[in-house]
Amino acid sequence: MSLKSRWADFKVCSLNKMYSIVNWIRHFFDDLVHDLKQNENYDLRLFVFVFIYLVVSAVGMYNIAHLAAFFYIIWLLERKV
Repeated sequence: MSLKSRWADFKVCSLNKMYSIVNWIRHFFDDLVHDLKQNENYDLRLFVFVFIYLVVSAVGMYNIAHLAAFFYIIWLLERKV
């Protein structure tokens, strides 16, 4: 095999893997959004909120994380009333 054909095989293989990963992530987020829209799924909503809060805090955007927590608490209080 020549170098061009090996390079082409590598590109096709990597693009196929990237496409499958992107497709899997898309389906994962579609399922997650579908589950989050259900009214009785409070544990999943809390888990997603805590995960996003930790990621945003780890990046260093503490003010946005605290603002999101404030809005989440207000949203929970409004739902209880």
